[in-house]
Amino acid sequence: MKKPKNYKWQKNDGTGTMSRHLRSEHGLGPEGEEGSSGGGQAQLHGYASDMPGAGMPFVYNRDRMISELGRFIIADELPYSFGESSNYEYFNRVALQPQYRKVPRNTLKRRTQQSYYAYRGYLMEMFRTYDGRVSLTSDTWTSTYGEPFVCVTAHWIDDDWLLQKRIICFEAMEEAHNGFNIKSRIVSCCKNFHLVDKIFSISLDNATANTSAMQFLKEDPSIKLVLDEYGLRKKVIALDTPTRWNSTYKLLHDAIAYRDVLTDMYNESWATDGQFITNDHWSLAKIVHDVLETFDNATHIFSYVYEPNIHTVILECIKIICTIKQTSLANPGAAVKRLLDNMKVKWCAYFTEFPPIYAIAAILDPGVKLEGLTNLLTFYYQQLDVQFDVPYYVNNCKRILERLCEDYGAVIQPQPIGSSMGASRFGILGPVLKNSRPDGSGSSSSSSSSSSSSNIGIGEYLTYQFETEENFHIIQWWKNHSSKFPVLARIAKDILAIPASTIASESAFSAGKRVLDEKRSRLSSESIEMC
Repeated sequence: MKKPKNYKWQKNDGTGTMSRHLRSEHGLGPEGEEGSSGGGQAQLHGYASDMPGAGMPFVYNRDRMISELGRFIIADELPYSFGESSNYEYFNRVALQPQYRKVPRNTLKRRTQQSYYAYRGYLMEMFRTYDGRVSLTSDTWTSTYGEPFVCVTAHWIDDDWLLQKRIICFEAMEEAHNGFNIKSRIVSCCKNFHLVDKIFSISLDNATANTSAMQFLKEDPSIKLVLDEYGLRKKVIALDTPTRWNSTYKLLHDAIAYRDVLTDMYNESWATDGQFITNDHWSLAKIVHDVLETFDNATHIFSYVYEPNIHTVILECIKIICTIKQTSLANPGAAVKRLLDNMKVKWCAYFTEFPPIYAIAAILDPGVKLEGLTNLLTFYYQQLDVQFDVPYYVNNCKRILERLCEDYGAVIQPQPIGSSMGASRFGILGPVLKNSRPDGSGSSSSSSSSSSSSNIGIGEYLTYQFETEENFHIIQWWKNHSSKFPVLARIAKDILAIPASTIASESAFSAGKRVLDEKRSRLSSESIEMC
């Protein structure tokens, strides 16, 4: 043990001697922390650990501040004049940074333009070298001031298996709003972003001009649609129509919560000739509400833009028609039966046969695959009371998938992975996937698994049952199994990026309404596109 030392303090002496002693004898730094490197004044680190520049000393940089302020203004849809606000300047100088000074609107606009074109160039280069497929959604919109716009949104799954979307075109249309001109704008956008030979699908709503535009796109030799090559037809569920059922559901949902108030108010103030609201009316409203709730749930799922939903279309449609059938059996009254019969007729006009792309996406769900799809579709047409050749339809989808595999490249033969997967995440349709009716009475036909498939990768995938977690995520599943099924995983990556609706373009138009308000009605189309 070392002999203790005595240290003498004199007036005007510093603390250097004590600091050196602590470091050399006790391994402590000047702040008393073990292992401290000691010496020098501690620096303040101005960035949070999850922010760019974390761990670096904060140094105010006006040029960087202008760039970040421009990003903030665009993200929050603020006017460029925000940077000239005296109140915002006062707030920054008093609470955040004394060196802050106002930023002129022209400076902000110029800087955001530079950032926009730099990122646009990055996207162009990224798509030029991207070796996958991209799905597009497009729609048109007329602003409050009568100026028409066209929007094109790209959807794809990146190398980290994250579903991405970017608006690659939001331009004013000075020409006529017809199918040919819409097609021309979409083709021009695809050429600018090097996508003419990488388009997997294009989704438009069912407006007449869009239907015409799709026909022109199919005839345009410069555009190569993968889905069109394989005889696939893309059907979009229209979300924004005056007769949408989910809007009726929301109305009934709110009204039922206030049934007593509404009943008393109507019966006391507006009822004439004995036309009172009775419990029978509310019972009917509750029946309709419960049916339409299934539609509303499906609408929310089809509205996802950052989660895959193409593989859920058939499942959600079966839930809807199953609800209609069960409600009809449970409520034999004439009014309910007439209402549900009309809904069923309207439904059959659109969904008697599913476009094969929906079926292929369902096959790529490891909880469904070929046999599950056959059982689901058999059950679906039983509920519809419609004759349909399910085995032929499923085999056709399988042949399309095999052709896709052949075109996507050689398949590496996987190794078997054992154990079966539960179907709890499918709810009422779980027993159907296991080849039995929800009521336990047994189901009808199913097609054989494709162990005899000419494509070994497909055969292995369809033959084996896989374990999945309770919180199953299909993109993560294919990412984890991409080494075992490289070609199928690549196909899944492209197909699962297809959106089930045009909600991405509708969201862009909603933002356009907020940006192009009465205070910014003179914004140029270039400025609107940046926002």
